[in-house]
Amino acid sequence: MKNYRYLDHTADLGIEVQGQTPEELFTNVGVAIFETQLSGEIKDNKNLSIILSNESFEELFVDWCRELLYNFSVNGFIPKTYEVSIKNLKLKAQLRGDRFDLKRHSIKTEIKNITYHELQIGKVNDQYRARVIFDV
Repeated sequence: MKNYRYLDHTADLGIEVQGQTPEELFTNVGVAIFETQLSGEIKDNKNLSIILSNESFEELFVDWCRELLYNFSVNGFIPKTYEVSIKNLKLKAQLRGDRFDLKRHSIKTEIKNITYHELQIGKVNDQYRARVIFDV
């Protein structure tokens, strides 16, 4: 079973994502973003390091999504594996992945940005969950 599901939303893309830990939640939203956007084999031949900090967990989540989308848009980076650490609202991530190549990848749905519209992040029972809307 996937750790995310699509939500009904009129104009944009709604996703609910979950994880056992904050790190797993952040990893799973990355997986959801790129499985939604792309098809094709993703190789494991490029590295990307990301360091972020913010004053709230919600803002850190938004920054993370924006950073993933930025690195795809500007550098064509597609993550395949995620090593994410979050402590005291500071995120450090080591990503391995691929560079977008029209010969091997195709765009299914272009995600432009994350929105604050209906953004919900919290812990429900033993799961971290986020409901997020993306501009497409």
